[in-house]
Amino acid sequence: MPERIIKRARNFTPNLYFQIPMRTVIKHNIQRGDTLYCTLRRIFDSEGNFLIEVNRELECQIRQRDNRFYVPPELIKELNLIGVEYYEFILKKIKKSDGREVEIYPNELVEKDVIRVKEIPQQIVENNI
Repeated sequence: MPERIIKRARNFTPNLYFQIPMRTVIKHNIQRGDTLYCTLRRIFDSEGNFLIEVNRELECQIRQRDNRFYVPPELIKELNLIGVEYYEFILKKIKKSDGREVEIYPNELVEKDVIRVKEIPQQIVENNI
């Protein structure tokens, strides 16, 4: 697994964006026009309490600035999110504007920009899906 981040959204619903850690942007030369492939795993409230299990594979565009990725607005509307929550993403790979695909930290799990969340037992997560 590549890189795990848990961040609060920026901007206004439904056009929420998130920032990729700057070390990752520099290491993988992420730029506007690239596409980020990631998984939106879970959502937590502002105190780190579990709210919802999502587990959706996403294709997010890098726009406006090199470290911002935008979640599809249809998903934000579907899940009825307002942007004050914390979102857990697994960043997997980047598709460069020239078509090349670059794995983000292949064969290891890197955790950056992760807030402290209250983990729950796996059985509870499975029952709430």
